[in-house]
Amino acid sequence: RHMMRAAMDFCAQRYARVLTVAAPWYSVGVFAGAYATRLDVPHWVIIVAAILPILPALMMLRAYITFVNGIDEFQRRIQSEAVMIAAGVTAFGTFSYGFLEEWAGFPHLPLIWVLPILIGSWGVALCFVRLRYK
Repeated sequence: RHMMRAAMDFCAQRYARVLTVAAPWYSVGVFAGAYATRLDVPHWVIIVAAILPILPALMMLRAYITFVNGIDEFQRRIQSEAVMIAAGVTAFGTFSYGFLEEWAGFPHLPLIWVLPILIGSWGVALCFVRLRYK
């Protein structure tokens, strides 16, 4: 049991190290891109600025996949279940909201909010899934 805990701690530390690099770069990219849209720059600069935050986001995704591959089967099951719940909540929530936008005149929800909704619902689902297995 001690070996499994040590392996889990190592995976979590490695994950946290990548996030401490990627998350600030993501934030810088988002703010720089938002600022660039207010400047008189060529359109291609705006396109590059819009795509730039994706690189650190992909670093975070890769770190999460590496983390999940390094943890034990039970913890992997918890993570997988939480991600599936979050994907379902996000998919059906945005799908339903799309109908409300189209048919009931609800305000437009930009697609940029889908990933934050997915990540937020994953965090909430992870709390509930962990509680269920305690």
